[in-house]
Amino acid sequence: MADSFLIDNIANYNSLRDKNPILKVVFAVSSLIVSVISSSFLVPLLIALIMSMILIFFAKVPKKIYINLLLVPIFFGIFSFFLMIFLFGDVVWASFEVFGFKINILKDGFELGLLTFSKMVGGVCCTLFLALTTPFTEIFYILKKLKVPESFLEISMLTYRYIFVLLGDTIIMSHSQKTRLGYMGLKNCYRSLGLLMGSLLIKSLDKGDFIYTTLSSRGYSGNLMFFGEIPYPKTSYFVYLFGFEIFLVSLNYI
Repeated sequence: MADSFLIDNIANYNSLRDKNPILKVVFAVSSLIVSVISSSFLVPLLIALIMSMILIFFAKVPKKIYINLLLVPIFFGIFSFFLMIFLFGDVVWASFEVFGFKINILKDGFELGLLTFSKMVGGVCCTLFLALTTPFTEIFYILKKLKVPESFLEISMLTYRYIFVLLGDTIIMSHSQKTRLGYMGLKNCYRSLGLLMGSLLIKSLDKGDFIYTTLSSRGYSGNLMFFGEIPYPKTSYFVYLFGFEIFLVSLNYI
């Protein structure tokens, strides 16, 4: 739960915070697309390396936090990689026996698993770059400029805000239960968890009504307003960015 607050805090106070968000969104999305469509595992890994270096050395994101955010997706990626080695393909690369069972390592599965793993790492790094350098309010602003339906943006913004409200309540109630030894023993854990979920349900309904009343008292009529303007980046920046992405795509054919 604390990670969600941490990500939002880093997005608002990193060293790339003042850089144009339109440029950051285009850079992250275009790199993500290149990573997904790549036919070579080297290109997504190169994208992951570039994104990681930008986040650590330019955005000044703490290394420990960034590595912790990568650990879970990398773990699942490695798990999928090993499954593909044994399950996908026809060409047997090597084989060995475990408790009398013959297990084959498949060449096609190895290549597919490696490509899938690299795309996953590249995609996660692109997503983390956007999440750790650009506040969500600016992303919503850009989506509105792209003519994304306002109803979708409003629901997304309220959901995003509501997540942090409920996380705050969850942390407070959880700490209160822990100070009263509410999680001592399995029976108490189940009981405390049930009370926590029940209280959160009631609080979510109450806070939903409260937020709607607050918005209505401030003139809310079904359309959230975005204040301020984000300047459009120089055309030369897009030319450099386009050239960089073309270079990455060309690596698939070298």
